[in-house]
Amino acid sequence: MKSNQPIVNQIIASHSGNNQVLAGELVTVDVDYVYVQDGNSPTVAKLFKDYQLTEVPEPDKIGFFFDHSVLVPDKTMAKRVNEAMEFAKKLGINIYPRGAGISHVIALENKIFKPGNIVLGADSHTCTGGAVQSLALGMGASDILVAMLTGQTWLKVPQTVHLHINGMTNKNVRAKDVMLALLNTYGQTPFLYKSIEVSGEWAEKLTLDEAASFASMAVELGAKCIFMPDGQGRPEGLLKADISFADSVIDFSVSDLTPYIAPPHSPLYGKPVNDFVGVKFDYIFIGSCTNSRLEDIKEVAEVVEGKVIHPDIHCLLTPGSKSVYLQAIEAGYIDTLIRSGVIVTPPGCGACVGTQGTIPADGEKVLSTMNRNFKGRMGNGNADIFLCSPRTAAIVALNGTVPVFSGDQ
Repeated sequence: MKSNQPIVNQIIASHSGNNQVLAGELVTVDVDYVYVQDGNSPTVAKLFKDYQLTEVPEPDKIGFFFDHSVLVPDKTMAKRVNEAMEFAKKLGINIYPRGAGISHVIALENKIFKPGNIVLGADSHTCTGGAVQSLALGMGASDILVAMLTGQTWLKVPQTVHLHINGMTNKNVRAKDVMLALLNTYGQTPFLYKSIEVSGEWAEKLTLDEAASFASMAVELGAKCIFMPDGQGRPEGLLKADISFADSVIDFSVSDLTPYIAPPHSPLYGKPVNDFVGVKFDYIFIGSCTNSRLEDIKEVAEVVEGKVIHPDIHCLLTPGSKSVYLQAIEAGYIDTLIRSGVIVTPPGCGACVGTQGTIPADGEKVLSTMNRNFKGRMGNGNADIFLCSPRTAAIVALNGTVPVFSGDQ
């Protein structure tokens, strides 16, 4: 790869046979892996049927994940899931069954995401792959279908915005808080269809779990893709972002940042946690592709250990993968959570998109570690969803309301 270009240009050029590419160009690229999840696999299956297609040339480069409806809630969904499974079996592709976990979490664990490769996923949070500098792109069913059949896709080369994060945070402020603060400060306009290159001491000291949490929400910023810097637990072969090749630069300081909560009905509305002191919650959900990894579960377990969830709180935790679940069991985190009153579910997307329980009741306030809180996101448009980090969620779960947060809490 040529180092005198932004990271996204280097990756696209290496997959297109071009010496270099420029922002704004339309380019056809080879794709390293394609994956689909059970929420949109019926659409892909229908397209196969409509066009009388029966096979794919490289089944080993395609994966079907059954993660959105692990505990199938009704007979209609059961039929859809079974049909999707039969379709995947006929194609001979890689199948990740119910209980294996969330597509994006597994893609990182199983090294489907690799530095410098191109991965397409039929889910917007495929951008999680940017944690290890994979050009990981969420696409719709038609584009996914073409990639499954040809091994290629077309891209408009995005401009690059260099995001330099200055300073360090205290222990209460997690990657999720930084993202919510960033969304509130800048909105989406500076990042729309941009490639984000992240730099700075804070980003370089993130663990892989935290880097994945931050990268997963690049789509909430409106970005095309994101590339996190080298850091703890990262693989070999990561590229170094060069600010001199960026189309724009944003400097963002986190030294004085506090935890954030985003109230309904957008991740863009985040405010410092102490603006919500005294707000009472009914339901807390800890999970999703943004915050369901081992580090997230460990942090929640450490907060609640030896304590009991407030009796007015329905607290649910869903591990991101079977591997995460097993590691959490072995480390004793699951035992701690269950003893504190947290309900632990099988791995998967869980309550995030409202296709399975727990669906909130009318008027309930939900505090969630998900990436989105759009109206109706969890299956009931008459409930209010607030977003936060797992640490904040655990602290509130013990109190029932938002307490005053101090720097050393």
